[in-house]
Amino acid sequence: MCGIAGILDQAGLDPARARAALERANARLAPRGPDGEGLWVGGRCALAHRRLAVIALGADGAQPMHAHGLSIAFNGEIYNHARLRAELEGLGRRFAGGSDTEVLLAGWAQWGEALLPRLVGMFAFAIWDEARGELVLARDRFGKKPLAYAIDGGRIAFASDMLALEAARGERFALDAAALGWLFALRWLPDHVAFGRGAAKLPAGHVLRFGADGARLSRWYDLAAARDGSLRDPRAARAALVEAFDAAVRDRLVADVPVGAFLSSGIDSALVAASMARAGARARTFTVGFEDSGFLDEREGARVVARHLGTEHVELAIPASGAEALVDATIAGLDEPFADASAVPSFAVARETRRHVTVALSGDGADELFAGYRKYMGEALVGRWARIPAPLRALALGALARLPESRGGGILEKLRRARRFAAGAELDAAARHAAWMQDVRDDELLELLPRSDWREDNVAQLVANLHAASGEADPLNRALATDIALVLAGDMLVKVDRTSMASALEVRSPFLDQRVAEAAAAMPGALKLRGGVGKAILREAFADRLPAEVFARPKRGFELPVGAWLAGPLAPTLEEACDPARLRRQGLVAPEVVARWRADLASGRRDTTWHLWTLLVLQRWLALHGRAEAA
Repeated sequence: MCGIAGILDQAGLDPARARAALERANARLAPRGPDGEGLWVGGRCALAHRRLAVIALGADGAQPMHAHGLSIAFNGEIYNHARLRAELEGLGRRFAGGSDTEVLLAGWAQWGEALLPRLVGMFAFAIWDEARGELVLARDRFGKKPLAYAIDGGRIAFASDMLALEAARGERFALDAAALGWLFALRWLPDHVAFGRGAAKLPAGHVLRFGADGARLSRWYDLAAARDGSLRDPRAARAALVEAFDAAVRDRLVADVPVGAFLSSGIDSALVAASMARAGARARTFTVGFEDSGFLDEREGARVVARHLGTEHVELAIPASGAEALVDATIAGLDEPFADASAVPSFAVARETRRHVTVALSGDGADELFAGYRKYMGEALVGRWARIPAPLRALALGALARLPESRGGGILEKLRRARRFAAGAELDAAARHAAWMQDVRDDELLELLPRSDWREDNVAQLVANLHAASGEADPLNRALATDIALVLAGDMLVKVDRTSMASALEVRSPFLDQRVAEAAAAMPGALKLRGGVGKAILREAFADRLPAEVFARPKRGFELPVGAWLAGPLAPTLEEACDPARLRRQGLVAPEVVARWRADLASGRRDTTWHLWTLLVLQRWLALHGRAEAA
């Protein structure tokens, strides 16, 4: 696991300038790779690398690496590198060391792009082929490892994060005003949206070739190809899932450094820990909670699992007194503004876990593959709602609309969810999907963003396009395919990568092994969501591995007590972020809209907690990274 950067100029590089630019990029990437750095400058191409040593800890794993007339900078892990090495040796290839990087080079020399489907792992890499005059950028199937790039004529720069990309190209990107719309709508940026104008992200499962004839982008992996309905029988589906998942966990235990696992009170991480224990691994688990009473604390639920499995368990608590420092530390590690508040506890648990291990396994991906989110349960209820006579539905909607907003839990929170469900249930499937994930609505975004070219149908149109592209007739599988492409790539995997790599912790996700994902894709939605309960197939296939109470717990998010923190320890920070004079100076958002958000929240007319949190994150990101827009 590492950080990479590079430059290719078809007209030739100035060696001193290229070296200086990549030294700056490497400095930004230092947290991703504290164990070493490398830099190579050729006539047209230059590559840089920061190393987190996990496999082949000695010099034979150093990068950039050169062999077979190729040069590589690689970020990630190839879990099946030993099997590929044996196959390549059978074809006459010889190896000098034991690293997976060397296997990548030999595999590319042997098979070219046909290597990619053979890989089990997470990766983003750049290969320079001097003879062809071609740079190849490749990214893993689901986008676990990031890779950003910018093209200017015959020149391309790339890096593992946007700020390192700015260093490599020698110039900061101007803020893309349209990206602000996505940020306030979703709290994060879809994978096709970059905060800097002129920057791009290599899409998950894609390859970019850049040579004398320009850039060619192509897709090498599409999960839709596995949606063949071959696992309709419940018994066969359970067997296939167990076999694939246990193999995925075993593969992710391969390391020359200590390995542990995140553990929450939910079933996803618990199943990972259980599979680790069955594989005979030393199971060390890590959980985070909040000291503030009244907020979600998963420590007790995690203890039940840890005791059952006999893991070496570590807990940490987040005190409210350190909220501002923790939020700033999280935001400082982000290469773009990112307002999914679960990034804060994710950062905290990664930082603590890194004190004990270098690699941690996680349960990420299970919700998107097996229907774990509440919105999927809501989707299952839409048919029942539609059977209610229209006049009665209208009366219910009117009554729900008159209820006050709720910032806490209890019955008012349940009624707020009911209101949102009822409003969404009147829409078509794609519009409903978009409405349930969007925070700031389109009409308000047009008021909020005076410099943006935001258009009213951005989120809804994107979701509709993804629904159509999925090719799925099964409504649940269509929604899952959309969230894999949108939420997983733009939110969940970004959060995991940025918050863990800020502490040089490598996180591995067994549920996102292609064998597990393809087994899930081959199942009908009815095996995943049954009786209003998500992840049904997981609960059935692995019922013998955990206490029944673990499977009975409702879905909980890895959430921050945002409302309480904004009203308490973060109140001065919020005041500064909302300062009308500052907002007018910046010209990014309309001060009168922000003032309305604050008034609505204070009066209870509307819960605008997430609107204000997103603004706070944006302002702190600009300030912490010294952006001109922060003034």
